Amino acid sequence: MARHLSKDECKKLFQQFDNGNGILSLAEIDRAIIHWYPEFGTNRQAMLRAFKAADSNKSGFVELKEFCHLIELLYYYNELSDLFEQLDKNKDKRISFNEFKKGHELIGQSNLDHEDLKKEFNRIDTNHGGYILFDEFCIYMAKKRARHN
Repeated sequence: MARHLSKDECKKLFQQFDNGNGILSLAEIDRAIIHWYPEFGTNRQAMLRAFKAADSNKSGFVELKEFCHLIELLYYYNELSDLFEQLDKNKDKRISFNEFKKGHELIGQSNLDHEDLKKEFNRIDTNHGGYILFDEFCIYMAKKRARHN
């Protein structure tokens, strides 16, 4: 498992992959992550989610102050991705209601009956496509985490 970086290490990593303009594109971040965290480099969903969340000014690039936050977010979204994969039994990158029902204990929903599980599933499935997508799952888990903190 990759270790967390100190502020100095984070700055050095940023500077190593910055092309001199003081910002990193997604491609530059991709190279930095594959270099420093090869086990995270293959998890594209977690990397994209961390990139979007860290890009606080929505410029499409990440500055140094955002980059260190991106690294921390990468740990969080990688954990969520692992959990999502445990629920996604058929590996189609989405969670059906049956998969949700079989694995709902993994996300702390152990005391719900069928009807309440269906309501919770529908609450998570914000695009009403009949499946929970990774982005929907991340938003749900972040809200759940915020309620408990």
